[in-house]
Amino acid sequence: MSRRLIACEHCDYLHVEEDIPAGSVACCARCGSPLYSAEQTRFDKPLAFALTALLLFVIANIYPVLTFGMEGRVETNTLASGVLTFWDEGFPFLAFMVAVTSILAPLLLIVAHIYVLVPIWLDTSWPGMQKVWRVLAVVRPWSMLDVFLIGLLVALTKLTDFAQVIAGPAFVAICCLIPTVLLMNVSLDGRAVWRRIAPKSLRYPDQDDLKPVHEAGGVEARHHGLLSCHTCAMVVIEDPSGHTKCPRCGDAVHQRKARSLSRAWALLLTAIILYVPANVFPIMKVTYLGKSEADTILSGVAALTAAGEWPIAIVVFTASILVPIVKIVLLGWVYLATYLGLSGPLRERTMIYRITELVGRWSMVDVFMVSILAALVKLGNIASVHPGFGAVAFCGVVILTMVSAMAFDPRLIWDRAGMRASVISFGSDRAEKQGTSS
Repeated sequence: MSRRLIACEHCDYLHVEEDIPAGSVACCARCGSPLYSAEQTRFDKPLAFALTALLLFVIANIYPVLTFGMEGRVETNTLASGVLTFWDEGFPFLAFMVAVTSILAPLLLIVAHIYVLVPIWLDTSWPGMQKVWRVLAVVRPWSMLDVFLIGLLVALTKLTDFAQVIAGPAFVAICCLIPTVLLMNVSLDGRAVWRRIAPKSLRYPDQDDLKPVHEAGGVEARHHGLLSCHTCAMVVIEDPSGHTKCPRCGDAVHQRKARSLSRAWALLLTAIILYVPANVFPIMKVTYLGKSEADTILSGVAALTAAGEWPIAIVVFTASILVPIVKIVLLGWVYLATYLGLSGPLRERTMIYRITELVGRWSMVDVFMVSILAALVKLGNIASVHPGFGAVAFCGVVILTMVSAMAFDPRLIWDRAGMRASVISFGSDRAEKQGTSS
């Protein structure tokens, strides 16, 4: 019986999809990247988690997150308060990014799951299910409520030193919402969803579509006239016209991302430039009992350390200083090695890229912390917090490094190393023939 093909999104290596034991994950034989987990055909559990998440999300946005009391005055904030404060303070970029990452993206993620899973559970079909599920590929990396919670805990630690702070119903809702969304994602098999909402007449390429290895010249999908959809991971047969469209999700499919390396380099270099003002300029200005003080990222870590809050200080230092530097250095090395076509440890280089792509989002901790403090501490000369330009630059660094990693096509790591090896081999063979003839 023929089995479907699956191509690794990180190195393009072709595999024949096999049934694997429950709870296990199939990994690429060449680069080690995860390909798929054991198929789960149940949709009631993830639907229940999605509905619960929607209820918790509504609570998290209606009720106060924190209540701040000082000198007889009380202030409360909600999830949207930070967005409105950034806008009022003249920082529209920060307002937009906080709105997207803490409100819009999480909401779209939950609603998209409900819209697609309800008709699957009812064994029916709703219009636009493929388009809605396709949106998740774009939205998922920008949903950062888990990072927001860390920023919330850092802000809470800073506030409890000089004022009374009470956690509201929204704080509890956010704490419950994050594991609920995680369970919603873990209990759902994306492959099973795509197969249920795909056209019934759709034919999946299988091993019968493979050319003989000696004819194809390699084990990558491109050597067999096959392409891998970057949205739904379906292997499709390349259209000779060069305009291939995925028959399952409808997205355009390309052999490789256009100008991937140059775009990734441009974004990374811009992030490096912004990293200087992100650390030089203050991320916020704090006023306490008539005395104002500007806080940079590093001074904020020092203040936490001086207050004895070592665990929080380590988290902030790691997320806001260590992670951006390490990510910039590692991405720069991966891009440079790819540009030069270096061979070496390609498997390890691919793993480094995967890790840096995953951890970059956690650097948003400081941006969320500033949004919470600025929205909550508004007591004039008694106590107030105002965002600074450093927060704008730092947010730009985080976003640009994330987009840079997304723009890069990791399959180029293997392509360009193979091209260089072929050129070296060709040159050696030619020199050997010339030596023999002479």
